[in-house]
Amino acid sequence: MLCQFDKLIYPKTADISTVDYMIAVYRPCGVVRDADGDMVSQIKAVGYCLPTSEKLRYRLNGHWNKHPRHGLQFEVEGYEEVISHSKEGIIGYLASGQIKGVGPKIAEKIYDAFGQDTLEILDHEPEKLMTIRGISTKKLEKIRDSYLASRGARDVIAFLAPHGVTARRAIQIYREYGKDTLDVVRKHPYRLVEMAGIAFKTADKLAMSLGLPAVSPERVDEALMYTLADAEVQGHMCLEKHDFLRRCLKLLETPEISEDMAAGRAFSLVQQNRLVCYDQYVYRSSSATVENNIAFNIHQMLSAEVEPYEHLDLAILGEERKLNIKLAPEQKDAIKMALNNKFSVITGGPGTGKTAVQRALLDLYLAKYPDADIVCCAPTGQAAQRMKESSGLPASTIHKALCIQTREDGTLTEGGICYADMILVDEVSMMDAFLADKLFAAVSPKTRLVIIGDADQLPSVGPGSVLKEIINSGVVPVVRLDHVFRQSAGSRIATNARLIKHGNLSMEYGPDFQFFDSTDLAVSADIIENLYMQEVSKFGVDGVAFLTPFRHKTETSVDAMNARLQALVNPPALGKAEAVCGELRFRVGDKVMQIKNYDQVSNGDIGYIQAITGDENDATIVIDFGDGRIMEYENDQLKMLDLGYASTIHKSQGSQYKSVIMNLQCAHTIMLIRAIVYTAITRARLRLSIVGERKALCRAIRNTKADQRGTRLARRIQDFL
Repeated sequence: MLCQFDKLIYPKTADISTVDYMIAVYRPCGVVRDADGDMVSQIKAVGYCLPTSEKLRYRLNGHWNKHPRHGLQFEVEGYEEVISHSKEGIIGYLASGQIKGVGPKIAEKIYDAFGQDTLEILDHEPEKLMTIRGISTKKLEKIRDSYLASRGARDVIAFLAPHGVTARRAIQIYREYGKDTLDVVRKHPYRLVEMAGIAFKTADKLAMSLGLPAVSPERVDEALMYTLADAEVQGHMCLEKHDFLRRCLKLLETPEISEDMAAGRAFSLVQQNRLVCYDQYVYRSSSATVENNIAFNIHQMLSAEVEPYEHLDLAILGEERKLNIKLAPEQKDAIKMALNNKFSVITGGPGTGKTAVQRALLDLYLAKYPDADIVCCAPTGQAAQRMKESSGLPASTIHKALCIQTREDGTLTEGGICYADMILVDEVSMMDAFLADKLFAAVSPKTRLVIIGDADQLPSVGPGSVLKEIINSGVVPVVRLDHVFRQSAGSRIATNARLIKHGNLSMEYGPDFQFFDSTDLAVSADIIENLYMQEVSKFGVDGVAFLTPFRHKTETSVDAMNARLQALVNPPALGKAEAVCGELRFRVGDKVMQIKNYDQVSNGDIGYIQAITGDENDATIVIDFGDGRIMEYENDQLKMLDLGYASTIHKSQGSQYKSVIMNLQCAHTIMLIRAIVYTAITRARLRLSIVGERKALCRAIRNTKADQRGTRLARRIQDFL
C-alpha cells in the first residue's frame, strides 16, 4: 500500500547507527482496507528500519496483525520509496533528510553533476561524489552509510536487526558481500563471525533460527575459531589444547558434541592452515605468524655483530661529571649493555634511575656518533611526551615513528623499514604482540634497538606479554634496575612501589602517600570527589587522575565517577556545545580518553575537546590529543571515546600524573591482585591517595596471581637460538 510517514512512536528518534525495533504511523495515499475489509485513515506500522522521511511516499509490504494489547497493526516486511525520475523527484529524495550530509544545495549539485544517473552512481560508484565541491572524505562516508541504510542495505538491516546486529554493522557486512549479502547470511550465517564485532552467539542464534543443525561441522569450526579470537580479546595469543577444547564446548552448549568430535574438527582446521599448533598450544594462524615473526627478528638481532664502544668506563665517568650525578653499578651495567649489543632490555620500577640511564645512554651514543639518527618512541602519546621531556630529544608514538595506523577493525597498516642508527622505546610493557611485530620487523640491519619498561606492571591491553616473555627467554641481554634513588617529593611512592613488588605490607605513609579508610562505597565516592577537587586546585585537571579497578559496577566505578567529576569540573552552561552518545554527554572543554586504537591515537590516550559542531545527536567533535594530533570524530565514532576524569587502572598504563587518587574496596575482589595496585601506584609522581579498605589493599599485595597469558614467545625465542 502507498502511504506517507506521519509520526514516530518508538523510539523517539531514528538513527541508523542504533536502529532497533520501530513503531510508526503512516497516512494512506488512497483507499486502504484492513484484514476485515474496513477502511483505515491511519496505519500503525511495526518493524525494523522503517522509513521516516515526511517528504517521500513509500510502498509498504507486509501483513495485518491484531495484537491482543495494542490492537490492529501492520507488520512491515519490506518497503520501497516511490521516487519520480524527474529532476524534482531525485533532488527531493536526496534532500528528504534520509541521507545525512545532503541538504537541498548539495542535492542540486549532485543532480547537476550526474543527472538521471544519480541513483546509479550512489549505488555503485559513490566515490565519484568527491568531485563535488563541499563533499569531503568524511562527508562521503556519512552520505554512503545513510544511503545504504535507506536503500541498498536496508533489507539486510531489517533481516539482522532482530538478532542484535546494529545497522552500522549490517552496513559493513553489506559492503563486504554486496548484493549477495542476504544469500550469504541465510546460507552461511557463521561467516558473520569473521566480521569484527559479531559475536558467535549472535551468528549462532541466527543459524539456529534458519534451521542449521546444532552438530553441523560448520558450527563447530566457527566456534573453535571464535574461541581463540575471544581469547585474544582477553590478552592470550594461544590456548593450551585441552583448555581450548573445553572453552569451545562451553560456548557451544551442545551435549551431543564431544571433546573428541571438537578435536577432530580442530585437526581439520590445522590441515586447512586456519589453526596452528605449537608446543601443546593452539593459535589462529595469523597470531602464530605474528609471534613467530617476533622471535625470528629477535634472533636476527642477537646474531648480528656490533662495533664495540672503546674506553666506555672512561666515557661514563665523563658523563657523570657532565650531568653532576653518580651512577649506580647497575645503571652503568645497563648503559654498557645497550651500547655493546644490537638488542637489549632495561627494566625497572619508578625511582630506579631509568630516566638517568636513558639520558646518559643517548649522550654517550651521540658523543661517539655525532651524526647518528636516533628515534625515540613509546606506545602512547603521553608516554612519548614524557620521553621527550626526559631525554631532550624528539619523541613520538611507535605508530608515528613507523608510519603505521590502526584501522577501524583494530588491525594495523603496513609500515616500512626504519633506517635509524638507534631506536629507543620506552613503556614497552604496554606494547602488545601485534605492535611488537611491526616494531621488530621495521628494525634495519644497521639499527641498534633498546627497549625500556617495567616488567612488574600489568601487561598490555592487547594480546601477548611481550616484555615479560623477552626477559623470561633468558637469552636476551637484560639489566634489572631495582634500587630506589628518588629522594624528592613523591619518594614514598617509589619506595612503597618497590615494597609492594616484593610483597612487603609495611609501607611508609606521609603527605605524598596517604590512606583514607572507608568501607562504604557511597562514602568512598564522596571522599574521592572532595579529594579530586582539592588536587585539581593544586595541579590542574591535567595533573590529576582517579583510578579504579571497575569500569561499570559500584558507586566508585569509572562510569559513576566520570559523571560526578564532569559535573564539577566542566558543568553545562548556556552556549556551551554538547554531543550525546548513549549515556555519555560530551562538552567543549571536556577531558576525554580514547578507548580503542584508531588511526594515530592509541587506546588510553588523553585529549581535550576543542569544538563541537552540529546537533547534539549528530555532532562532529574536534579533539586535541597533543603532539600535533588533532582528530575529528563523527557522531557514530563517539563510542571510541569516554570521559577522562576517571579511568580503569588498565587504561592508565603509560600515563603519569602529579597526583593519583585510587579506590580499593573488598567489593573489587576479582581485581585485587598485586600487579593492579603496583600499576596504579606507579602512575603517580608527587602524591598518591588511596581511598578504601586496608583489608583490600593487603589482599591485593598478597595475591601474586599474575595476569597469566597464553603465549609461547619465550619458548620460540629459545628455539630459534
